[in-house]
Formats: sequence, structure tokens, C-alpha cells
Amino acid sequence: LWGFAAETGLHVLAIIRSGALDRFPRLRIVVGHLGEALPFWLYRLDYMNKTARQAIRTGATSLGKRISDYVKENVFITTSGMAWAPAITFVQSVVGIDRVMYAMDYPYQFELYEVDATDDVPINAEDKKKLFQTNAERVFSLL
Repeated sequence: LWGFAAETGLHVLAIIRSGALDRFPRLRIVVGHLGEALPFWLYRLDYMNKTARQAIRTGATSLGKRISDYVKENVFITTSGMAWAPAITFVQSVVGIDRVMYAMDYPYQFELYEVDATDDVPINAEDKKKLFQTNAERVFSLL
């Protein structure tokens, strides 16, 4: 029920902590399920990463930016399986409207009401078009 999301979020965090995004700053990572909870943890991750860097005993890798900066610059997030307006608008407010894209979690969660639920997210028409269309066109070079 939750293991895939927890493991995927941990793997994305491990990629960030490895310094890979400092070495490959143009790398794009697309993460489903509203970012596998990472947007909800960004404050804590930034705080703990800063604390780890200060603790000599940890041997922590020094990053060029905060973890939240990498998420906001290198990670794109889909709504797959998470058609819940409060969570969608929260993630959009944290990472930016231009980084969140609609997706269906097919074949695992194929519910047509999710399209309507996502269409009912209380955002303006321009941002809704980004969510449903133009963000994906830009990220995947579909134009």
C-alpha cells in the first residue's frame, strides 16, 4: 500500500544526496504519486541535510544547493493515483505550477472519476492547461 512510494521517494532522495544533480544539473527526474511524499518533507529534508553537513562524524556529502532546490529545479511531479485537490494544490504551491503534471496510475488505479476530480482542482484555466497539457509537452519535448 505504501512501500513503493516510500522506496521511490528514498531512491530519489539518494540520487540527490549522491551529488548526481550537481554533476548533471540538466537531468530531469519525473516522479509519480505527487512526488512520493518528498514535497511534504522538503522543510525537514533541508533542515536535516544542513545538520548532517555540520556533523563531521557523518561524513555527509556536501551538496551545492538545498535538497528543496534540487526538487524544484530537477524533479517533475505527476498526480498519478493522487486525485485529491488539497494535495495537488499543496504540491503546486511548494514546487511550482510548472512542475506538476496530470497522470493516471494505469493499470494499477484506473478510475475515470480521477479525471473529473483533477479537473475540479480550484486553479485558474491557464494553470489547469499547464497541469493537463503544456507542462508535459515541455518536459517530454512533445511539441
